[in-house]
Amino acid sequence: MVASKTDDSQVADGPGVGALMADPVLPLSLMNRDRFLALFYDPERFDIHAKTVMHLHVLRIDGGDFAIKPLFKELVNNSISYVLSRQNLGKLTSDLSRMGEFFRKAQIQFKAPDPNAGEGGELLLYSFLEGHLGAPKILSKMELKTSAEHYVHGTDGVHLLEATPGDYQLIFGESKMYGDVAGSVGSSARRGVKAAFASMGKVKEDDFDFDTWLVESELLKESLDDDKVELLASILLPPASGAPAITKSNAFGVFIGFELDVTTYPFADHTAVEIETYLRDLALAAIAAEVDTIKAEIQDRGLGGYQFHIYAVPFLKRNVNGTVRGIEDIRIDLASELSGKNLRPPKDKAKK
Repeated sequence: MVASKTDDSQVADGPGVGALMADPVLPLSLMNRDRFLALFYDPERFDIHAKTVMHLHVLRIDGGDFAIKPLFKELVNNSISYVLSRQNLGKLTSDLSRMGEFFRKAQIQFKAPDPNAGEGGELLLYSFLEGHLGAPKILSKMELKTSAEHYVHGTDGVHLLEATPGDYQLIFGESKMYGDVAGSVGSSARRGVKAAFASMGKVKEDDFDFDTWLVESELLKESLDDDKVELLASILLPPASGAPAITKSNAFGVFIGFELDVTTYPFADHTAVEIETYLRDLALAAIAAEVDTIKAEIQDRGLGGYQFHIYAVPFLKRNVNGTVRGIEDIRIDLASELSGKNLRPPKDKAKK
């Protein structure tokens, strides 16, 4: 395993490879990938196996905290292209006077905040797979929901990566955002890894059937010319005899949100540079400690034949105005931002 900060945008299985293709079968739907990635410091890369790469992305730090509000703002922007099919996204970009209509259409697809809110993690996974890896989404599962209060079952997204010309990966997404178990500081990263691999093991056990069927049934909702639709279908379905050689393998995209407990760290005794160094080193140590867990999960679940693109992001558990707030609070706050539904009790206004 190697951790490095090298620019690997030209590596065949590294970030950005999908975006380098001159004429991709699917364009990226994320409208501003650079602005999203600029929220983070340069990522740390872990080459865990020949086919397993993990990137640790740490949000920029200001005032001893990660830049959560800018992240929320950008994820609200990304939610539009995440929810809408390319067909509907094309309608929006061709007629900006309908911006409010389509923003509302996207917003109402998100569930009201609850302790199990997971759609924020799914949106982060989408943003990394498109923004960093360059793997465009195939399926707008959010548009399939019959009610905002229901989840669409299956994986947390389906993306397509052209690793090399004619060699494609159909990427099935899984996202987890967990806090520490009570009384067990530092347990959140392992919880997230284990839960994600349990879900991916189930997807493999089911032979990827449900999500592959959804992808095939939703093809015509994307704004593609006939040649692109035919090419996409040939990637997903066995090609006819004599067709150009195309290879497709199933892969996994994983997002792990984990918690760093800094409730006892003496922020007041340290400079801004010292705080930044401490938090980044703490995040690196926490996720590096789970490399062996990832290896064991892949081995024990018989997943060694698949490619894994893993993204990890830490969030702080810290003291805020006399209370302790952690990743569970961040999940609910993000769900509020995305859905426009704030279910937290209103704050009492101080009497003048």
